[in-house]
Amino acid sequence: MAHTVQSFIDTLRADGVEAGRKAAEEIRREAERQSEQLIREAEAKASRIVEEAERQRQETVERTRIDLELAARDTVAKLRDALSQAVNRVLGRAVSEAFDDVDFLKDLIREIACNYAQSDAAGEQRIELRVSEPMRRKLADWAIATFHTPCDDRRLSLELHGALSTAGFEYKVSGGTVEVTPDSVVQVLSEIVTPQLQQLLASSQEGQASEPT
Repeated sequence: MAHTVQSFIDTLRADGVEAGRKAAEEIRREAERQSEQLIREAEAKASRIVEEAERQRQETVERTRIDLELAARDTVAKLRDALSQAVNRVLGRAVSEAFDDVDFLKDLIREIACNYAQSDAAGEQRIELRVSEPMRRKLADWAIATFHTPCDDRRLSLELHGALSTAGFEYKVSGGTVEVTPDSVVQVLSEIVTPQLQQLLASSQEGQASEPT
């Protein structure tokens, strides 16, 4: 079949248009593929960024929680020490004032001496008592008048010495020397009071820890 110049041109034009259409379709598909790839990469990168941000947030929260717990523990420990010191100061002041009271010391010494006499089966009892020199002078006449009489049907003698440098007294019997001074009394009392304070603080701390955050 013979071809004219016009038909040849029309064929070239038709082939060109088809080739162009195919090329354009290929370009479009490649663009879509690249676009989808970029979207997937962007989504993956965004996901990694979110995961890293969440990890850092959790680490920050955990670190803050630990710091707060340590701070709370240190605060409670300092408060416990401060309260213990305050209790000791209050007890020390109260005990020192009591030991400066002559009448209080008289009653206490007489009670200790009589209890000792009652618990000892020996006939003649002797107690050596050490107080400060100013207190010895205040107690001398009373000691002579009191311990030259029977104590519950037992003879009890008391030797009073002004050889103590602090308030209170020490007494020496056959079993050894017993110290009744502000320091020794405060130590005994603080061992009774301090555990109660510690229990109170521990209960308060547990109550705060159980509250929702």
